[in-house]
Amino acid sequence: MPSGRFHDLKNRIQELRRLLLPSRFEPTGTYKDPLRVTTRALSFRVLAHAEVETYLEDRVLEVATTALQAWETQRFVSVVTFHLIGFSGRAVDLPPDTLFTTDQNKQKTWEHKTAIDHRFSRCVSDFHHRIRQQNHGVKEKNIMSLLIPIGFDMSKCDQLFLQMMSTFGEERGLVAHTSGKSHVQKAVDPKSEYTNLVNILKDLKVIDDEFDRLHAACRAPSAPPL
Repeated sequence: MPSGRFHDLKNRIQELRRLLLPSRFEPTGTYKDPLRVTTRALSFRVLAHAEVETYLEDRVLEVATTALQAWETQRFVSVVTFHLIGFSGRAVDLPPDTLFTTDQNKQKTWEHKTAIDHRFSRCVSDFHHRIRQQNHGVKEKNIMSLLIPIGFDMSKCDQLFLQMMSTFGEERGLVAHTSGKSHVQKAVDPKSEYTNLVNILKDLKVIDDEFDRLHAACRAPSAPPL
């Protein structure tokens, strides 16, 4: 069963289709007002891209947050935990030579050198920052930085999927970062724009199933009955 977030994504794509694309696609691709149709099709592309990007970011952060909560509440360690630490980009320092320090400037942070709690929470905090502030797309490089740090099974992302997402990101960038005049002068087929999103959603269903598996795997088991 698709997750609630994936279900919401599909609904938002359908709403964008209803608002921006023709109710009936012309087999010839020719419309009475081609400028208006093209402008709205390009708007659909940009807004649909934003929805897909937000969906991916929300799901990976959901997994990361759950892994942190499982550790903080029940000291439960999962494959997600290991990946978040291993791909955090932070140095894994050796323990200090002494449990206490006489250096007053270091006393406030000295405990962080001997306890794993702070290190893991910082890894998750850094991951949140990278996803929310530094991720700007759905190209292959973005997919890698989103999925690998949470232990995603990358065999679920075949080369065709990665190429499709990179193309999707490039086409969105062409609209978002260049003059609109150059785009609307060339007709855009709204049916192709919609079909592209349908194909992306089909592949994202497989991705969503893996998110569900990871989310379940990193949840702390229920406490045994007394």
